[in-house]
Amino acid sequence: MQSRFSLSVMAAALGLALSLAGQAASAQDSTSTVTVTQQGNGNTSHADQNRSSYAEGNVTATITQTGDNNHVGGPGSTTGGIRQVNTDGVDAAIRQTGAGNNAGITQLDVITPSSYAVTGEITQAGSRNTATLLQTRASDLHAVMVQYGSGNSATVEQLESGPGTTRTTQDGNGNSLTISQRGTAIWGMVITQEGDGNVASEVADNSGYGVPRITQTGTANYASTLQVNTLLADLQIVQSGTDNRAEASQSDGLSQVIDIGQNGIGNVATVSQTRTSTGTAGNGNSAIIAQLGNSNTAIVRQAGQNYVANVNQTGSGNYTNIHQH
Repeated sequence: MQSRFSLSVMAAALGLALSLAGQAASAQDSTSTVTVTQQGNGNTSHADQNRSSYAEGNVTATITQTGDNNHVGGPGSTTGGIRQVNTDGVDAAIRQTGAGNNAGITQLDVITPSSYAVTGEITQAGSRNTATLLQTRASDLHAVMVQYGSGNSATVEQLESGPGTTRTTQDGNGNSLTISQRGTAIWGMVITQEGDGNVASEVADNSGYGVPRITQTGTANYASTLQVNTLLADLQIVQSGTDNRAEASQSDGLSQVIDIGQNGIGNVATVSQTRTSTGTAGNGNSAIIAQLGNSNTAIVRQAGQNYVANVNQTGSGNYTNIHQH
């Protein structure tokens, strides 16, 4: 018969083994906090926090995995697990309730003055999803990635950045999205995918108040946006059909507007706006495209200011090409 002492030692050892199984976590600052909860089989998690140069904020990292073969870093992951270096008040949380999911979150050189902001959160409730998040030198950043389906892929980059909020939601299967924000900017990016096999991409480089939005509720649609040196720009793409393609770009201007809506099969819409003259807000270009049929094509190019283009295609096989300059 084993003694109470030996049983307590075994229990302590078992508890320690369970807490360390499948994870490698270290916090190099006494005020940093890492919490790991794993309820499944074959899960791995990694966390590395280093705040050697900056001594503000609390720096927290939360990893919760309820499923099998989920990885925060480790096998199959495209990046390392939660990693926060020289941070100032950042907060990273990863929650995975499914199987075979891979998640990242790397926040490097997040420096003052950030006023204890900068958050990164990844939630995956499906299977075989991949989510990565990179936020480098930033001031007051927020990024939320949510995936409920299976086989989805999401990537967010926010490099040399300013204030902003980014949110992505995927509630289908086999969807892919990419968000890249570069330079110093004030923006908010939103991508929502509720169908299957959709691809969405948003890029903003030094854009003020860009707020591009992509919504895909159909199947096998493709949408991409690009904003460069754009102030007070409004850009929206909504796709609810199948195999539609929409591309929109805005550069060098104030109060530019692009609105593309596609609800059919095999439609193509392309819009590019460049404001070549200086001026005040309200002198930008506007392009609105609505495609409700099949195999329609609409192309709008605007170079200047105060140009307006409205395209409405409700039939099939229509072609429109507008060049305003």
